[in-house]
Amino acid sequence: MSDASDAVVPAVAAEVEKKAPEVVKGEPQPVQRSVADIESDMDATRARLAGTLNDLKVATQPKNILNRQTQKVKDFYVDEYGAVRIDHVAITVGVVVGVIVLRKTWRRITR
Repeated sequence: MSDASDAVVPAVAAEVEKKAPEVVKGEPQPVQRSVADIESDMDATRARLAGTLNDLKVATQPKNILNRQTQKVKDFYVDEYGAVRIDHVAITVGVVVGVIVLRKTWRRITR
């Protein structure tokens, strides 16, 4: 009996492999891709990664970081028309004067 069942199993396994995958509701079927498709996707991914690494290298250079930060400060004190933002300058001056007064007061108290 075991000999007959062993002979049937390989035949059934071969038929199962030949059948198209069954569609299960809600689950996508795997897409059959050729080796050339996979290699081209890998090459494209590799090229994108190299480009991204180059962009990061440029963005993290100290000169570029300094330029970005300088531009942020300029944008804070100058509006889009090139005029000085008086309110932002007044706030900064107020903070600086306040810090100086606090330091002098603190020194007098602790002496």
